[in-house]
Amino acid sequence: MGMFKNLPTMAWVIGSTVALAALSPVVGQAVTTSPATVQAPSASPAETIAPGGQTPTPPAQPTPQSSPTEAGGVPTAQAVVVQQATTKLGATAVDGDGHTLYLSVLDGTNPPKSVCLSGQCLQAWKPLYLPDGEAKPTAGKGVDPALLGSLKRADGTWQATLGGWPLYRFDKDQAPGDVLGEGLKGTWHAIAPDGKKAKGNSPDVQSAVAQQERQTSSR
Repeated sequence: MGMFKNLPTMAWVIGSTVALAALSPVVGQAVTTSPATVQAPSASPAETIAPGGQTPTPPAQPTPQSSPTEAGGVPTAQAVVVQQATTKLGATAVDGDGHTLYLSVLDGTNPPKSVCLSGQCLQAWKPLYLPDGEAKPTAGKGVDPALLGSLKRADGTWQATLGGWPLYRFDKDQAPGDVLGEGLKGTWHAIAPDGKKAKGNSPDVQSAVAQQERQTSSR
């Protein structure tokens, strides 16, 4: 009889044990769950996010600076100057460097015209060229600007004139004030600031020119 009294209690214990066994995992079997791998979003250098959530502005590229030549286009040529100087021929027209200027009586003045066109002539007698677009040379000390002008040569270049005469330099005049081209071939003469021949016809002037030629040949 005592055993039957304990039947309900035993039944409850057995039932509880069966229920716990059903809920428990299999003995010796480990249950593991690997955490999900989360990849951080990659960002390219240009898209790097700065602190604060703002995208930094890429550094500005330096702007190339234009050279004086590029900024101004073609470089400006130096102005051609005709001025007065005193040589052994008296008052004489010279260029900006002080070299004597000459005329040829074979040239024309109205209108200005140069007949020094051959290579041999141009090698000895250098035209006083003007930069393209320059209407006439600049008048220096002792020269009337109204006497200055220009002519277009056969090759398309521009040559300065004084009193209508095309102007030249003599190749053998090395130093400022040299007048070694005076009277050559009876056609070449140093030109005065008034557009006429320099006063070199007197005997004393001719003697001075001859002396200068001797000095030059002995250099």
